[in-house]
Amino acid sequence: MLVWESAYRIGEKEMDSQHLMLFALVNQLDININQEMAAECIGDVLGALESYIAYHFAQEEALMRSWGYPHLDAHVATHEDFIAKVAALRESVLTENPLHSAIKARGFVLDWLLGHILGTDADYVRYIAARKTAAQDRS
Repeated sequence: MLVWESAYRIGEKEMDSQHLMLFALVNQLDININQEMAAECIGDVLGALESYIAYHFAQEEALMRSWGYPHLDAHVATHEDFIAKVAALRESVLTENPLHSAIKARGFVLDWLLGHILGTDADYVRYIAARKTAAQDRS
């Protein structure tokens, strides 16, 4: 199970809350795998993940846009790539062993999510923090 730690907190309250929800969806995959319910649930969990990711990415991109984040296009491209890969994983459930699909999906989403939060998201958070500090200094 993936446990939320302070190291994953980026400091934007809404984004942290949404990341926590993504952790819950990854953990649901774990629960289904451990209870041998992957076949029954993998499609639904990946569908929920796709829906929530679309919501989260839209919110995150709006935040970056509002602060004039200069690397927005590159960040959006990583989001689009992730969305496409999760959709492909959900499609693979129809043709592959459901347990294998669930394990593969869990590993991919976990690796991507942690790398994205700790790397790519941390970059825009530093940018926003610097902009906030500059705005306060001008006040």
